Amino acid sequence: MGDEARSEQRQRAFFDAIAKRYDNRFMRSTWPRNQQLKARVVSGELGAAAATGPVAELGCGTAQVAAELLALHPELRYVGLDLSPAMLEVGRARLVPFADRTDLRSVTGELPLEEESLAGAFGIDVLHHAADPVAVLADLLRALRPGAPVVFLEGNPRFPLTALIALRPEERGLFKIGISSLRAWFEEAGLVDVTVEYGPLYTPPGPARLEPLLDAVDRGAARIPFVRGLAIFFTARGRRRTRD
Repeated sequence: MGDEARSEQRQRAFFDAIAKRYDNRFMRSTWPRNQQLKARVVSGELGAAAATGPVAELGCGTAQVAAELLALHPELRYVGLDLSPAMLEVGRARLVPFADRTDLRSVTGELPLEEESLAGAFGIDVLHHAADPVAVLADLLRALRPGAPVVFLEGNPRFPLTALIALRPEERGLFKIGISSLRAWFEEAGLVDVTVEYGPLYTPPGPARLEPLLDAVDRGAARIPFVRGLAIFFTARGRRRTRD
């Protein structure tokens, strides 16, 4: 068995084991500000592709961000991909209200996507789990239509909570995430118009009534150069080359 297959097995076992309690980590179910923030960023980056799709998410997990995105775009067709059958089971239950627009698929080896079938694609906190991120992105590229946008949000290891998470063996790939590494992976995979930048700053989640205050704190802190480097994630974007 090769390194990529062993890595895939380890990741599958890890997420199968935590699937039923995953949504309760960091108060995600009680205070969904994190998922809502990421859904807005993904929506903005995908642009017109998010209106109807089809759009695929790599590493959809329990589909928390997908549910927010589908609620934002009532005609979006969505394909969710994940290594973990247990995570997909939780995701399917969550997406029942959107069942006529969703298709969740289990991944083993090559991505189960048809060539040039997607209007766009995204992933959240997934590339650091891949043994070969360039190979994953190249596999995704074949499923994109010419000109289709791609955006990945990857955790910033300088964000304190992310650094703690990265101490787990399954999460140590976070330490290889940065602006230069993400740009190199995208370009080596064949994506064009690649840019990578810090995402939003992020204060801890809280009750909905406090969200305007928390958002204002984030915007103010983002003006401080040193603090800007502590953003919760990087936003990496690119697109498939259009045909000549």
